[in-house]
Amino acid sequence: MEQEGYVSLWVGEFSSQENFEDYLYIEYTEDGDAIPSNFEEYFSIDYYDVDFREAVFFQQPVLNPTELLKGFSYDETILPKFHDMLVKNSPDRVNAVVLLYNFRYDPVTEMKKGSGDRMQYIGAVQYK
Repeated sequence: MEQEGYVSLWVGEFSSQENFEDYLYIEYTEDGDAIPSNFEEYFSIDYYDVDFREAVFFQQPVLNPTELLKGFSYDETILPKFHDMLVKNSPDRVNAVVLLYNFRYDPVTEMKKGSGDRMQYIGAVQYK
């Protein structure tokens, strides 16, 4: 799933920033082995480099897809490419965004719900 020059996008709605952070949190055993986050489990992601992840929680839902990705790395490149995907596939209420750079997700699970918090895979585009 790692692929240089691609970025994969997920959007969702969470009841709190704490729940969003917990969803992404990767624990480690005493031996240093990673215990996958809920995000990795739900989307069957074996590994991604957290140094190439951008994740943001918004206090209020963002209704305009154009505003959703402003301020992220390569936003001028990725926003036009993701715009139509967001319009067609984004849930009505979005207050959380995850971007994985140098990662081209191969969808196994489109969306998984749990305790009211959810994420949905939107797509992957080239950013460089």
